[in-house]
Amino acid sequence: MKPIQKNERLTLSKIVSENLKEYILDYQLVPGQKLPSERDLVKMLNVSRTVLREALRILESTGIITIRHGEGAYVQDDSNLSSLFEHMIFMWKLGNKTRGDLLELRHIFELTAIEQAVQRASDEDLEALEQLALRMQAFTDTKSIQDADIEFHRGLLKATNNKLFVQMTDLIIEYFANVPHDHMDAIERDKSVSDHLRIVEALRERDAAKGKQLLTSHLNYSKKYMQSVNESL
Repeated sequence: MKPIQKNERLTLSKIVSENLKEYILDYQLVPGQKLPSERDLVKMLNVSRTVLREALRILESTGIITIRHGEGAYVQDDSNLSSLFEHMIFMWKLGNKTRGDLLELRHIFELTAIEQAVQRASDEDLEALEQLALRMQAFTDTKSIQDADIEFHRGLLKATNNKLFVQMTDLIIEYFANVPHDHMDAIERDKSVSDHLRIVEALRERDAAKGKQLLTSHLNYSKKYMQSVNESL
């Protein structure tokens, strides 16, 4: 990292935060690894402790680092993208986006998951997905049925064997895990189980077109149980 020049146009704290990101990449720091101490960073960047702390707070607010009081700053776990998703949801709220808009985005992502799973999912992946589908049969209350449904769709994402894709799309799945649903009885549960098993079978047949058709039908049917689909996020 190069020392900060006082005549730079951007605010010092923003410049420092960008330099710290470069440092993390250049030195290949991994999640959980500690950044240099405040004293060392102040010397390296030629800025005050106040500016440095502001820069560190910027990185913490975006989920790049975590600050442990009395210990220092650490690179954030790469599986923790919740702060990024919270920021996205806030921006979507400002734009008056609805749950229906987010559901459409989820639909697009899961159609992609079908395509990728057809190409990449192993027999073990599909066996695990089938077991997730069958688990729903044990539940009778709406919340447990909803939770089991969400776990199946998480399993579908994992079957792509693309870690980054799973991380990004799981944020949207997590949102819908907390959206209230209307009452679902045993008949609706059994239909969901059947839908899920048919999707798994299409994946075993390596038939992406069939899998996407089944997924679309399933999501469109499930939408009627989601409360306030057209409500703002």
